[in-house]
Amino acid sequence: MGGREGLSCALLDEARRADKIFAETYTNSEGESAVSYVESIAAKKAILLKRRDLEEEGGKIILEAARVGEVLFLAPGDPFVFTTHSYLRKEALEAGIGVRVIHGLSIYSAAVSASGLDPYRFGPPVTLVYPDEEHGYFPEAAYDVVHENLSRDLHTLLLMDVKAEEGQIMDFEEAFGVMTELERRRMMGVFAAGRGVVLLSALGSSKEKVLWAHIGDKLADELPPPRSLIVPASLRFYEGFE
Repeated sequence: MGGREGLSCALLDEARRADKIFAETYTNSEGESAVSYVESIAAKKAILLKRRDLEEEGGKIILEAARVGEVLFLAPGDPFVFTTHSYLRKEALEAGIGVRVIHGLSIYSAAVSASGLDPYRFGPPVTLVYPDEEHGYFPEAAYDVVHENLSRDLHTLLLMDVKAEEGQIMDFEEAFGVMTELERRRMMGVFAAGRGVVLLSALGSSKEKVLWAHIGDKLADELPPPRSLIVPASLRFYEGFE
C-alpha cells in the first residue's frame, strides 16, 4: 500500500472480503488517505495500529483475529521491503495461519526508476537518522554506507527518518543539516557542500517530484512526503534526470 493512487484491484477485492482490516501508517503518514479509501470501498473501518502494537506486542492483535476470520493488514509500500513485517508472516505460518501477500509500490524500485539511474549501479541503501540530541548520540551509519558505495562507484538510495507518532518527518532542509554535520565530524568529502544529489518527493502520487540539487542548497519550496534522496556516484552517458 502506498498512496491512494498505488492501490491495486487485488487489494481492494481482499478488503471487501475481509472480516477485519488492520493498518499501520506510522512509517508513512501519507498512507492515511489510502486507508480511508480502502475503508470506503470495503464499507468497514480499519483498526489503526501503533508501532508498539507490532514491534513490542508482536502483532498479537492481528494474529488473534486471523485465527477466527479473514484479516487484511495494510502497510505502506511493500510490507517486506524497508517497512518490514516479515516476522509477522513467520509467526502466522508457524501458527498454521495462511498468508497471502499483495505487494505494493516500494521506494526501493520507484526511486531507481524515477531517477533514471542504472539499477545495476546501486549499492546498499541506508537511512539518514535524526540525531538524539538529548543523549548526545549522532548516528553515522549513513556516512559509512555512502562512503563505501562511492568508493566502489555505486549510487546510494538514502532514506529519510520518519517518526510519525512523534510528528517528525525529515524534510530535505533537515537532511542537508544532518549531512553537513556528519561531514564536519568525518571530513572525508562524502557529504561535502555542493555534492549533487537527487531529491525524490511523493513518488507514485500526482504530486511526484524528482529534482537535482546540491548539499547545502536552499530550497525555494518544501516538497511533500514521503521523501528520500539518492547520492549518485559517477554518471554514465545513458544515466540522466531529464
